[in-house]
Amino acid sequence: MNSENLLFLFLFSLLLAPSAGFAQQKKEGKSTILIEYADFLEGAEKRLGKNVQALKGDVKMRHLNTEMFCDSAILYRDSNKVDAFGSIHVIQNDSIHLYGNRLHYDGDEELAKVRENVKLVNKKVVLTTEFLDYDRRNDVAYYFNGGKIVDETNQLTSRLGFYYPRTAEVNFKDSVVLVNPDYKMYSDTLKYFTKTEVVEIVGPTDIVSDQNTIYSELGFYNTKTDIAHLLKNNYIDGGEQTLRGDTIYYDRNNGFGEVFSAMALEDTANNVIITGDYGYYNEKTENALATKRAVLKQVYGRDTLFLHADTLRADPIEDDPENKLVRAFHHVQFYRRDLQGRCDSMVYDFRDSTNTFFHEPIIWAQGNQMTANKIKLYTREKTLYKAEMIDNAFLIAPEDTLHFNQIKGNLMTGFFRDNQLYRIDVDGNGQTVYYPKDREYVIGVNRAESSKLTIFLNERKVETIILRTQPSGNMNPPLVLDEESTRLDGFLWLEKYRPQEYEAIFDFMTIEEDRQQTDYSDYHFE
Repeated sequence: MNSENLLFLFLFSLLLAPSAGFAQQKKEGKSTILIEYADFLEGAEKRLGKNVQALKGDVKMRHLNTEMFCDSAILYRDSNKVDAFGSIHVIQNDSIHLYGNRLHYDGDEELAKVRENVKLVNKKVVLTTEFLDYDRRNDVAYYFNGGKIVDETNQLTSRLGFYYPRTAEVNFKDSVVLVNPDYKMYSDTLKYFTKTEVVEIVGPTDIVSDQNTIYSELGFYNTKTDIAHLLKNNYIDGGEQTLRGDTIYYDRNNGFGEVFSAMALEDTANNVIITGDYGYYNEKTENALATKRAVLKQVYGRDTLFLHADTLRADPIEDDPENKLVRAFHHVQFYRRDLQGRCDSMVYDFRDSTNTFFHEPIIWAQGNQMTANKIKLYTREKTLYKAEMIDNAFLIAPEDTLHFNQIKGNLMTGFFRDNQLYRIDVDGNGQTVYYPKDREYVIGVNRAESSKLTIFLNERKVETIILRTQPSGNMNPPLVLDEESTRLDGFLWLEKYRPQEYEAIFDFMTIEEDRQQTDYSDYHFE
């Protein structure tokens, strides 16, 4: 037998001998690392220490259900550890594959530390980094100096990451970025479920796309279906329109956002905000709805009009989709410091900035009460400049605590300058009652009729009346006529129904049908 055969038998006996430690043994109840094969094996006690072995060339080791491949390795039997180098490939349960340039594996702790060009592959999930620790016992792989996870749809990067293969969950921390073909997600803390491709938002997060920017601090985003459930400090900013709410359901594919609690839709192009406790907005059709304490807020310079209704809708105009109609349905009331009103329904047209009030509308402006079957208010550059009272128009303006100036007609048009009513045109069955004064005292009651008439006012007081067609009238001393004779037919002073502050718009009182004795205590003269 030659020397080469003797050497082969010697090495083979070492592989089989239990004393050499190559067989899988128990160390204090823990499994030891098994060497399955290597091209070259060296007992390196003198060079590296007691019970230390060096392996080179096509090395394969096993520990429990984990296989480890490398170009070379040093096995420390006393500590049950191994350092492996070159072409690292670790296979866990025939499903998880871990690659890298260097590996330190602790068999007692079941902890693998892989360095340089690290890649972990679990079916369709690929994790890459330069520093990865894989705790097999707790089933978590974590990186701490930057890493990336890629699946079929998304790419996620962060400075810190914790991947749990068993539950298919990844926790990302610090400088988190998710890249999807349709958007990017930025956060400081994020959870991602690789099986469902659902993101759990657990901190301030921005989702940026060409379509909009979404912000939330708590919620879920399904990257497969593009459906989000946002639960804290949420908004969807589409540029000119921003949707906010305590809870938002959002479907990106349909552009549909549904809000539960504290809904607000802000239209910056038109200085309009719609709020409510429930509502929705569709980005594609630009339809919106709000209900449950729904409020329309229209900004007029330094002042804001607050309008409440049971339901508010905003919809593009069919033949002019660049403009919208805002419609209010039922129990409509609004408040502005210099303008208040109520009706059953209202339409606001963005084309000409016109508010139209339907079904028993009442408008109070600069001490005047206006009623008609329908009332239209026109604004220009956010300033009221004209009011039209259509059919059964009636205007009442208190002269003092005892006397009321009155104007009545089929169609009445009021003109405003600097938010002050300065002219009224009446067309059809015009009637007036007004109280001329000498200095501070009422000197008579002027009652006049004309099918067409014009009234000019100065500082809210009647200054001139022009009776244009078939005029008739008379002047009486103030004490000659009884109260009924100084009232035009249909006179009804409705001051007690006027919203006198913002909160009052939510209290809609039903108007009594019978005429009540006028109560002057609820009117504040300026």
